Amino acid sequence: MSLEPSSASREDAISRTLLILGLVLVAGAILVYHFSPQFKPGAPAASSAAADGNVRPPAPVVPEIRGKPVAAFDLPDLAGKQYRPADFKGKVLLVNFWATWCAPCLLEIPWFLEFKERYGPEGFEVLAVNIHDEGPKVIKPFVEKHKMEALTVVIAEDKTADLFGGFPGLPVTFIVDRDGNYYSKHMGLVSKEDIEEEIQTLLRQDSNGKPATAGAETTKQDGASAPGPKS
Repeated sequence: MSLEPSSASREDAISRTLLILGLVLVAGAILVYHFSPQFKPGAPAASSAAADGNVRPPAPVVPEIRGKPVAAFDLPDLAGKQYRPADFKGKVLLVNFWATWCAPCLLEIPWFLEFKERYGPEGFEVLAVNIHDEGPKVIKPFVEKHKMEALTVVIAEDKTADLFGGFPGLPVTFIVDRDGNYYSKHMGLVSKEDIEEEIQTLLRQDSNGKPATAGAETTKQDGASAPGPKS
């Protein structure tokens, strides 16, 4: 009688052995996942900087346009008065390109009016550039209807969009610092909070980028009331 185990017995033994090994590996993986911080859900990845206690926040992304001189525009308002960058030197300037048919532009207008009322006394201006050659007959009734008289409304020329780098759609908004240099560019509908934060940042600086020594503190700084409630 042969003492060799049957083929079926050998396969059963191998299957049991593989099953036991598989269970051991699964159990080990569970233990590693449970007790190792780097594998815990939501846990930050370990790094040499963290080990050394020198964890640094990521560097802020600086727009490529920042620090470059604003485009040399020379644009007329509805009465024919020309406006150039030098007219806004020493002020924080928001340049917004818009059109009467632009729905997102219509949403932004009340925000810009609010900013002008609130921060105008601190040296803030809005240059609202109508970009599609709609003409005074179309623009003037629109300005009156939406109470845009507090803004500096001007009419773009054919080359104006190219001067500002070109853009495929509207609205487009630039923030310019007190020294006449770009601070940021926003394509499409802006975030009211982001724009206001940029305005406040620049109003707290002089033309050299240092904290301004004059002017009122912004509302986010000390909570002081300012003209026009913030929505």
